[in-house]
Amino acid sequence: MKARAGVKILRVLGQKMLVPYHRPAGRDGKRFATVLFLHGFPGAEKSVDVQRELMARGIASVAPHFLGAWGSGGDYRFTTLVPQARAVLRAARRFDFVDGRRVAVYGFSMGGWAALNLAAREPGLKAVVAVAPAGGPEMVGPGARAALARLSAPLNAPKPGALLADFRRAVTLRDPARAVARFKTPLLLVHGDEDQTVPLAVSRRLRALAAGPVRLVVERGGAHDLLDRRRGLARRVAIWLAARV
Repeated sequence: MKARAGVKILRVLGQKMLVPYHRPAGRDGKRFATVLFLHGFPGAEKSVDVQRELMARGIASVAPHFLGAWGSGGDYRFTTLVPQARAVLRAARRFDFVDGRRVAVYGFSMGGWAALNLAAREPGLKAVVAVAPAGGPEMVGPGARAALARLSAPLNAPKPGALLADFRRAVTLRDPARAVARFKTPLLLVHGDEDQTVPLAVSRRLRALAAGPVRLVVERGGAHDLLDRRRGLARRVAIWLAARV
């Protein structure tokens, strides 16, 4: 069977969720090591380049659109991102092309925050990648309300005041610094040192507190989305994941 991309439709927290996937070439019935991809907020960058780099190495990917985002039903809420990720992980392990024993997670920005919290609750994961992951309470600064209102424009999201309250609750209750101290799954952190959205200090703190093996790659001159160095990023991450799933 040739490689293929498609979309699964799941029911998550009572709402329709779109779950794009990439399946490598292989015989019918073959099950592949798989990486769960968690997009950021609002999610315009979905790391499809990394997914395709993995597919070329025989690794599948499953990349849900969080509720309220990019065609999925319901409302976008930060406080439900981790339960959503857990629900998709459990469903994906039953997909006919997924080897449920060889699953990793990759998250960008808010998706990185969700990936770290997911790993603390799912010890069976083989590896975790967090690119420019959002942090904990330090993320709630004076400009947070305006930034959330601007970025939420493409989403089905609560009004700015309610969205800010939801964001504050999520990052306070699920500070990723506590999460990394709870799992020993191999962790790769990638962060630009000119990130104006999530400071590099967040990833440095995560590295210092991680209970398991951790590597922090600092991209010199890199901004939050690392758009000017995606080819190298995709290759580095794919090589690292392929050695662990």
